[in-house]
Amino acid sequence: MKIIKYIGILLFLVIINACTSDDDSNSISIEYEENLIETSFLEEGETIPPTINMLEENGTFSATTLPSSEEVDLVGNSIFINSETGVLSWNNSLPLGEINVFVTASNEFGTGSVTITINNVFTGRNKFMTGGFNNDTSDNPFSSIIEDNLLLQLRDDGVVTLLSEFDSTVVGSGNWKAEGNIIKVSYTHIDYPGENLVMKGVLSTILPDDPAIDSEIVFSGLWGKGLDDNDNIEELMGAFSFKDDF
Repeated sequence: MKIIKYIGILLFLVIINACTSDDDSNSISIEYEENLIETSFLEEGETIPPTINMLEENGTFSATTLPSSEEVDLVGNSIFINSETGVLSWNNSLPLGEINVFVTASNEFGTGSVTITINNVFTGRNKFMTGGFNNDTSDNPFSSIIEDNLLLQLRDDGVVTLLSEFDSTVVGSGNWKAEGNIIKVSYTHIDYPGENLVMKGVLSTILPDDPAIDSEIVFSGLWGKGLDDNDNIEELMGAFSFKDDF
């Protein structure tokens, strides 16, 4: 009886293993050349077609960046996927920072998925942006007018230059660094001698609905003195905004 019992258990395990093997053979697999893609601000790009196992049947690809912290799906806006080949592409409005793209392939046999991370970094830009500052320290510092009277340059060597828009006089200088889509600037200004000032803001792109209107780069945020342990400006002195076409 024990021998029959053991044979029964063995047959059960063989059947389970066979079913598992069948499930594995019927799964759709997707493999891109890279799961982490590095790109630069304002740079367009695309992947090569992924290696896929569609079980000799045609299928379709789809993608999404949800869920994300912004709860905005970038697919269809700045990221695109070819539904037939699985090629991922992005335009020059791709936000800065790491973006997870969840790719799915499906056909009548089932689905397969893979996550691709696109890391968009800012490495500097030698063109000047036009803008300025205000001195609004209220709870809503952007409610006050910010005059366009300065030129700001975030050079690719990490150097910052502020010029008067009217006579190109240097009014400020310092250094910048990027952390995702956050840009921090440490600088001095001729109107605040001996003071170490800070700008902290977001660098983004704006694509208008009207193609006749130029797209814009916008760098905006708060300025003041020092950063606390939570990376917030210790002594708020106002808001700033700088823009440029691209």
